[in-house]
Amino acid sequence: MTTDSLDACLHLVADRNRRRVIHHLRHEATGTLTVDELVDQFHSSGSDSKDGPPQDREELAIQLHHVHLPKLAEHGVVEFEHRSGAIRYHTDEQVEAVLDSLLESVSVTTP
Repeated sequence: MTTDSLDACLHLVADRNRRRVIHHLRHEATGTLTVDELVDQFHSSGSDSKDGPPQDREELAIQLHHVHLPKLAEHGVVEFEHRSGAIRYHTDEQVEAVLDSLLESVSVTTP
């Protein structure tokens, strides 16, 4: 992985909501969800105290629709259809490697 592609991956996964989008889509059997389904999954997975209170559903949907999904689509990680709200995951080995290494590092340092 080049320094530029590593920087791009790190910038992409720097936001917690984008990491959560990738996580949910990676573990979705079909690799496809709608914005509404994704918002439901975010809320059903809950929020622990260190993450603060759960976001308002409408605010989260707006942020996903206008900020996070376009950034993920620009990087090629998702295909996002604005009209239908359909989100299709595209495997990106570099992004997944960065996320997996971050998860391993957190697991190792957690008591």
